[in-house]
Amino acid sequence: MVLALPQIQSGLSIEDAAVSDVAAVIRFGSLLAVPAVLVADRVGRRPALIFVVVANVVLTAATGAAPSMEAFATLQFLARIFHTATGIVAAVYITEEFPTDHRGWGFGALAILAGVGAGLALFMFGMIEQLPFGWRTLYFLALPALALLPLLLRGLPETQRFLSAQTQSHRSYVSSHLRPILSVATAYPGRFAALAVVILVVAISNVAAGLYGPTYLQSEHDYSPARLSTILLLTGIVGAASALYLGSLSDRFGRRRLAVLLLVASPCAMVGFYEASGTLLPVLLVTFALVGTGADVSLAAMGKELFPTSYRSTVSGFVAMVAATGGVIGLWTHGRLFDLIGDQWTAVSALAALGLLAPFILAFTLPETNRRALEEISPER
Repeated sequence: MVLALPQIQSGLSIEDAAVSDVAAVIRFGSLLAVPAVLVADRVGRRPALIFVVVANVVLTAATGAAPSMEAFATLQFLARIFHTATGIVAAVYITEEFPTDHRGWGFGALAILAGVGAGLALFMFGMIEQLPFGWRTLYFLALPALALLPLLLRGLPETQRFLSAQTQSHRSYVSSHLRPILSVATAYPGRFAALAVVILVVAISNVAAGLYGPTYLQSEHDYSPARLSTILLLTGIVGAASALYLGSLSDRFGRRRLAVLLLVASPCAMVGFYEASGTLLPVLLVTFALVGTGADVSLAAMGKELFPTSYRSTVSGFVAMVAATGGVIGLWTHGRLFDLIGDQWTAVSALAALGLLAPFILAFTLPETNRRALEEISPER
């Protein structure tokens, strides 16, 4: 949606004033990712990941056939549930299976793989005016991912930490299903509260800047789809290439320390981008992508490492719920600021500046996690 927002608006007759509301409805889908990831803590990471991947692909492809704004929002709302769940369970795999000194590298590699898909979408977006179904083709591109299903079924093992935790569990059926949910509030409540506040602030401040970037370049600076695609593709390459390095850097330098530095730089880059013009725009866009990727990698690693195996996926689901709530609040706030100020780009900058609160909260509330075994960071309680 972010890439082809002007084209989607035109094709489905979505007014400018309704864009933030439609995007907010779609982001609400992440709130319902929690049930999907709860399953990963009960039946296993493997079956949960396979299911959410297939559901995500099917619903994303179906979005390309949406006949109206309402159908588009509904299908994307449903797809968002499984898109969020896919990212969570994949990250849990990395947390539990990668060696202690290389978990950050693993999260960087995951970001690169995600960037490959984004790069394909960017490449196709550059030819959007020549594609047979226009913006709809970008959603149909999800279908080839189903070809990987046999590979997942044959070659994806269950994580050893999950198998070990299941072997050691002797609770009743009801107790075993309720425990992951209850543990979020009772085992490490301070950690969860601090992480939730950081994620909430970041989501509120970042959502509008991420959503409107391509529209800003097209409407305010006359970027053509081909030119925009080239700029975003180069930006994505820089972001993806840096993900591996920044992940490794967090393994050596410290996740918390790196996250704090990047969370300070990110709002500055966002505000600069929306207030700049000319040759500074691509430079600030690349900076925005670079620091945003690094902050995401560090926060994703910390969010999984801070909690025990028995409810790691559940916590991740609740964190995704917090992020989705922050995104909805951010989009709603942007819409109200737009009405008040009369300029949507100034409204984006005002929200982005709020993000400067996040690094200070993180620095004083959460422990360092790099170079420590998961069992040392978060023993079962």
